[in-house]
Amino acid sequence: MPFARHSASWLIPVATFVAGAALAWFAAPAPAPEPPKIDIPTFGASTPATPAPANSANAAELALYRDINDKFVEQLRRYETRLRDIATATESEGAPDSAEVLRDFALETELLIDRYDLIVKKN
Repeated sequence: MPFARHSASWLIPVATFVAGAALAWFAAPAPAPEPPKIDIPTFGASTPATPAPANSANAAELALYRDINDKFVEQLRRYETRLRDIATATESEGAPDSAEVLRDFALETELLIDRYDLIVKKN
C-alpha cells in the first residue's frame, strides 16, 4: 500500500493541473482579429490610389462650393462698386474723413476679390 499512497500523492495534483490546462485552453477567448488595412492616402499624398469617377459626389460638392463662392464674390464686387460710389457722394457732401474710411473698406473688399481671382486662376 505504500506505493498506492505514493502514486495518489502525485497523481491528484497532476490530474488537477491537466484538467485546469484543458479548461483554460477551451475557455480562453479567441485572439482579436487584425484591424483591416485601408488603402487611403494620408496627409501629404499627392494623388489618390484610385482616381475618383468623373461624376462622383466629391465633384458635385466641389462644384456647389465653387458656385457659392462665385456668387459671394460677385456680391462683393457689387458692394465694392457701391462703396466707392457712396464714398464719392460722401466727399461731395463735405465729409472727407467718412469718404476715406469708405474707400479703405472698398480697397479691402477689392483685395479679397483679387485674392479669390488669384486662387481661381491657379486652380
